[in-house]
Amino acid sequence: MLIERGIEIPVATQFLPALHDTTRDEIAFYDEDLLTETNKTLHEQNKITFAKALQNNAKERSRRFDTIDTNASLEKVHEKVKLRSVSLFEPRPELNHATNAMCIVGRRNLSKQLFLDRRSFLNSYDYQVDPSGDYLAVILGAVAPVGGGINLEYYFSRVDNQKLGAGSKLPHNVMGLIGVANGIDGDLRPGLPSQMIEVHDPLRLLVIAEHFPDKVLYAITKNPATYEWFQNDWVKLVAVHPETKKSYVFKNEKFEWYEPIQEPHFIADELKLAESTKENLPVSILTNVL
Repeated sequence: MLIERGIEIPVATQFLPALHDTTRDEIAFYDEDLLTETNKTLHEQNKITFAKALQNNAKERSRRFDTIDTNASLEKVHEKVKLRSVSLFEPRPELNHATNAMCIVGRRNLSKQLFLDRRSFLNSYDYQVDPSGDYLAVILGAVAPVGGGINLEYYFSRVDNQKLGAGSKLPHNVMGLIGVANGIDGDLRPGLPSQMIEVHDPLRLLVIAEHFPDKVLYAITKNPATYEWFQNDWVKLVAVHPETKKSYVFKNEKFEWYEPIQEPHFIADELKLAESTKENLPVSILTNVL
């Protein structure tokens, strides 16, 4: 069936299941004994790459945690992060999607060398295999309610945590396995607890889609339910022209050319930068990545 669609998977290819624990920055691989000798060798090399990436990821995340010294070695920081994940007295084992601000839908080279400070959802998409924009319509049909929904959940919980969020999680009681209430209060809390949104800036999600503006417009208007997200400004949208690389912002139900007002920011070492502050870092171009 895949061959009929032009997708041919080599006979020597094997797929390996894995579980990524984002709280501990660990990946558990399964069925490794089923790998051929050749693939087992390649897999061991990949595990080294994964281990390094997981340590770097733990260090980047640790700057938000008051109980961890981000300036310590990668190994020590990672160990502290893992201990934190199982600590019964820790109300903030991780910060989940806090600080989310954008979603990039496009080819890898669109975001390559960009330091996004862990604030972006990344969705792989190649406009060249989707000239009509129909695949993009399906993707944006999920990005808007899922990515936009996550973003607004943080947005409203941060704007008014007592009325639109859940207050502090410390006195929460589970109510009938359908929600939580604060202490003896009977009202179910509608949003996120304060411990999850303290570092979050309330910004509407910015979706960046790589395709011709007219095709992006077609994609979002194909489904009225999807279009409402963009039409009513619950989610912001920018189309990146795949050939000219110019950006077009969706405004008043049409795309308008956007001229950048800031010069690009360059950094050489994102881990060193992460050690310097707990605040959000600017979108930057990495000079140490090819």
